[in-house]
Amino acid sequence: MNYKIRLVLLTGCWFILSILIIGSLFNYQQAYVEQRTQQNLHRELAAHMRDDSPLMEGSDYNPKALKSIFHTLMLLGPDFEIYFLDNDGNIKSHAAPEGKVLTQQVSLAPINAFLSGKPFPILGDNPRNTSHQKVFSVAPIMEGDTTLGYLYVVIGSEQRALAAQFSDFDALLHSPVAWVAAAALVLVLGFSLSVYQLTKSTLLNPIRQVTQDLNKQAENGYRLKPEAMLNVAELKPIAKQMYLMARTISQQFLQLEHQEQKRRELLVQLSHDLKTPLASVLGYLETWQIQNDQPDPLINTAQRNAQKLSELLSQQIDIARQQSVMTEPKFEALKLGHILQDVIDTMQPEASRKRVELAIKLPKQDAVFGDRQLLQRLFTNLFDNAIRHAPFSSTVQLTISAAPIGLGISLENDIDPQAPQGSMGLGTKIIQSILMLHQSQLNTRQEAQHYEQSFSLPLPT
Repeated sequence: MNYKIRLVLLTGCWFILSILIIGSLFNYQQAYVEQRTQQNLHRELAAHMRDDSPLMEGSDYNPKALKSIFHTLMLLGPDFEIYFLDNDGNIKSHAAPEGKVLTQQVSLAPINAFLSGKPFPILGDNPRNTSHQKVFSVAPIMEGDTTLGYLYVVIGSEQRALAAQFSDFDALLHSPVAWVAAAALVLVLGFSLSVYQLTKSTLLNPIRQVTQDLNKQAENGYRLKPEAMLNVAELKPIAKQMYLMARTISQQFLQLEHQEQKRRELLVQLSHDLKTPLASVLGYLETWQIQNDQPDPLINTAQRNAQKLSELLSQQIDIARQQSVMTEPKFEALKLGHILQDVIDTMQPEASRKRVELAIKLPKQDAVFGDRQLLQRLFTNLFDNAIRHAPFSSTVQLTISAAPIGLGISLENDIDPQAPQGSMGLGTKIIQSILMLHQSQLNTRQEAQHYEQSFSLPLPT
């Protein structure tokens, strides 16, 4: 999922969630204010009903007469439900139809809170719906100083709830909350699209232009373009640094071209000077092999290495004579064991001189995808560095095992503090460059006098 889709989705979801939260808080606050207002408005309702009816005085009352009075009062005020409670909260009389009252007792805690003057709204039990509490008005029925019961008036009758239920959809369509939510949703979508357009014109398009410019510069040897600097304030620092980087690369290319010209001239001269004595060495080695029936492994190894050196000199002369000195690596499926055997044969004389054992642990499947000459140079540098820094009578261990992304390779050796440093820095740079071409990198780990280098090589596709 790209940046622009994430931006639109994040902005839209965030504001929709904000609308839901704000709408819920608004409804809660609206219900809270409405309940408090209704209870404040009808605070004295139960007391007036009690005082206006002589049947509610003292303990001498007629339940049937009270029910008739309650029925008449509920017809005049259909928003109220009236109940007569005893001192324990039990319902003694009401005007509800048979089966409508679901409980026969009302909790006295909200009634006591109401009579003690606690802040409104105070919610009490609703005998007709035990799952929802409602605001109420209540007045005690007294005889002298003794409380005989309570006149309990529920505000917001069942008829009102039914009428509101049937008109909910129509009310929702015409309520200010619905219009505000719809307008907010439209504004949120418009805001998201506006932010996306602003981001696209200010950041995304310039970034795409910078990417295209870098690709063109890479194809042209990082030659600078006059419009390399962007007129976008947010990207000017990045564009400036990229301009400086491209300028530095261009300068380095010019220096490399100048140095390469001199290197080609020197290489041609040096190769010609080396080919004559090398041809003489090869001639002597071949003469020895012809004159002796019994093969000598050392002579064979020397002859093979001298022949390889002759081929390398020929290649260098051909490369130096060409206009372009860059050669494309030839990647193919290779047997790593064959490459390592050639490298071991080359490095064995130096290892024997220091009594260093070159141990190799190969898996059954040792095929890799790479360039033969580059890999030979890679392992030659690795073993050369390891042998140079290893103490006498030690072991250089090369372990190759299967890894998730190819073959994992680890080279371990001990370190002699008195070993010559040589050109290990240059060798490491060569190794890193070769591994980069093979989509890998060198990892090193040193503990006390032990050194480990590890990397991976890709498998054949």
